[in-house]
Formats: sequence, structure tokens, C-alpha cells
Amino acid sequence: MKSRRRSTQRWKWCWISFLLLIAAGSSFAQGNLQVSAPPIEVLKLKWEKEVRLPRNFDPSVIPTGSTFSDPASRSSGPASTAADTSRGGSAARNTASPSNPTVTFPATPGRLPVFYVYTLKIRNVSDKEIEGIAWDYVFIDPNSGAELGRHRFLSYVKVQPNTGVTLKGQMRSPPLRIVSASFTGKHVKPIERASIQCVLFDGGTNWRNPAGSKGVCEFLKSGDTLMKQKRNSTQH
Repeated sequence: MKSRRRSTQRWKWCWISFLLLIAAGSSFAQGNLQVSAPPIEVLKLKWEKEVRLPRNFDPSVIPTGSTFSDPASRSSGPASTAADTSRGGSAARNTASPSNPTVTFPATPGRLPVFYVYTLKIRNVSDKEIEGIAWDYVFIDPNSGAELGRHRFLSYVKVQPNTGVTLKGQMRSPPLRIVSASFTGKHVKPIERASIQCVLFDGGTNWRNPAGSKGVCEFLKSGDTLMKQKRNSTQH
């Protein structure tokens, strides 16, 4: 009698444990949408090289104490002679007198910084508002199919359902550092693809690429949390 009662209790606890596992699994699935296809449609993908002036460079800034001289205010005089030409150096120094200072402009930097801007245009094909996207710009060898380069970006932007948006990311490193031996033919370009790693929706749910890097959704969500905290602190 006691053994039968113990057996019944064991079966009861087994059923309770099974139900708890089902509940935990369903709650996890609600927080992480494990769908093979990303809820994003890629519309356009490109990259371009940009050369920029330094942030502190302003060609409109004139050194203190220098002013422009109006050519109309100059008095016309006799034509220059050979003697005047020989005194060109002293004349130039006289021109730079306090009454007629020489105007100088800041010198353009000899070496300008180079940036590589990666652009991805997408459309939200889900029924939820997107808050953040983790995406990779991938270069593939068309001959061997090997991956030549990959650049990772995090974009925090609100995208309503059935709405498009353009994502941008910039880096100092070039698209490809090493050129494959099979990639030396003329007029052969690498295949460019966008790989969506994680999509963060409004409300905390997310979609994760099953073949993507581990922890990318957590990293994306932590960055979104920091941005919201900074936004709230500035408002207060």
C-alpha cells in the first residue's frame, strides 16, 4: 500500500516538473523569436570611401589682427620700374605693416583622415516596432566562396512596421585587408552581403540569427538600455 502511494507521488512530481519545463520554454520563446528568416528585408547595400577635414579645421577663421584690404581703396601710382622690382622684398615687408596687415589662412593638413562608410537600407517586415539592429557587412570570394572580410555594426533606430530606413556605420579600416590568391583576376569584385545578427523589438523581445555570434542580442540590448538611461538623464 505504501509502495503504491509512493509510486503515485513520484508520478505526480514528474508531471509537475514536466509542466514547469513547458511553461519555462514557452516564456523563453515569447522573449526570443527563433524564426529562421530575419524580420527584415534588405533593399540596398553599399560602401564608399570618404576623405574628411579634421574637426578643428575651419578655413573661414582668420588669425587675430589680420583684416582684408579693399583693392578699391588703394591709390593708383606710376608703373613699377626695375628699381621698384629690386626692392620687392622691402615692399612686401612694408605691405605687412600694422596699417595694411597681410591676411593668412590656416594651412590645409598634409594628411587627411580616411573613413569607410557602410550603408544598409532595410524594411521592417514584422508587425512590431524595431528599436535596434546588429548587422554585419560581409565580403565573399566569388570563386571559392570563402569569407574575405566582415565588419560588425550596431544601429539604434526606431522602425515602424512596413517602413524602410537607412543604417550607416563607419570605420577607419578598409573593407578588405588581405586579398585572396584566387581573387587576383581583373574586373572581379567580391560578393557583398548583409548578415542580420539580431533585431531588438519594442517591449524587450528580439530575433536572433541561429547561426550568429553568441551574446550579440545581449550586447545590443545593453547598449539600448544605456542609451535610454542617458536620454532620461538629459531630460531631467
